[in-house]
Amino acid sequence: MVIIMQSVIQVRNLTKVYNGNVVALDNVSFEVYRGEIFGLLGPNGAGKTTLIKILTGQLEPTSGEVIVLGVNHKDFLKSDARFKVSYVPQENIIWEHLTVEENLSVMGAMYKLPKKEIKEKIKYLLEEFDLIEARKRLAEKLSGGMKRKLSIAMALINDPEVLILDEPTAGLDPKTRASMLANLEKLRELGKTVLLTTHIVEEAERLANRVAIIHRGKIISVDTPENLKYTNCGREVLDLLFEKLDKELLGEVIKLAGDQNIVVAGDKVIIKENNLSGILDEVKRHKALAKCVLTMAIRKSNLEDAFLFLTGQTLGGE
Repeated sequence: MVIIMQSVIQVRNLTKVYNGNVVALDNVSFEVYRGEIFGLLGPNGAGKTTLIKILTGQLEPTSGEVIVLGVNHKDFLKSDARFKVSYVPQENIIWEHLTVEENLSVMGAMYKLPKKEIKEKIKYLLEEFDLIEARKRLAEKLSGGMKRKLSIAMALINDPEVLILDEPTAGLDPKTRASMLANLEKLRELGKTVLLTTHIVEEAERLANRVAIIHRGKIISVDTPENLKYTNCGREVLDLLFEKLDKELLGEVIKLAGDQNIVVAGDKVIIKENNLSGILDEVKRHKALAKCVLTMAIRKSNLEDAFLFLTGQTLGGE
């Protein structure tokens, strides 16, 4: 049986240059398929938000094109496709002087939904996003996490085919973030197509069917989280954390593991290899290394490791 993936977002050779010389996006291409959660993973300043603004018609590209639900970006804001796509930016877009219910109601009215449908949608979304007890509360009185939930609930009032989220958990405390991730997982169960940007590895690994790693305006690689990890650093890596890593110590590690099998993150060396336990034993026997290593451990690889091996930098930036 052949399964045909239907593309709902196509990005082709997209480039954005500011002020004639600042390249925010450099020949970016990828596709997002119907029903998947697609993650754009990269550090702040990598070009994620610029890309989202072009996708939603807020910004014109320098060259290339974007097709969303079959409509070119030049015609997107003039087409009916705009009613089938919802966008939640990093900043919460809510009416602070209205209650939670009123925010949802106004958004439903803006989409010209029937009153009965708006009432049903509000009830459903209040339950799904755990906002029932806060339904009569003014938005300005909500916590940051509840405002974020309300923003996403409002974006779902029109039952969009595509939901675009820019750093959906930015600024949330750990408990609220965990709750938000659970809400986003439900979107996949509902068959929604979601494009989200994040610089948080755990989010991309937990939520995304496929991940595009973006670095300095370029798409470095696109694949499933598992394939990205396996292809670029294997299933496990060896961490060596030094009290202070210098060139001499690094040189000794390279002699043991090979310079193609290591990356450096501050005072930590991360090693990929087929025989990690053997390298670990050699480090323990190496007097100069053993006395300078604070911790050494073999662990499961993650997407941050893949990013490091692909770019030589951490997701924290330069």
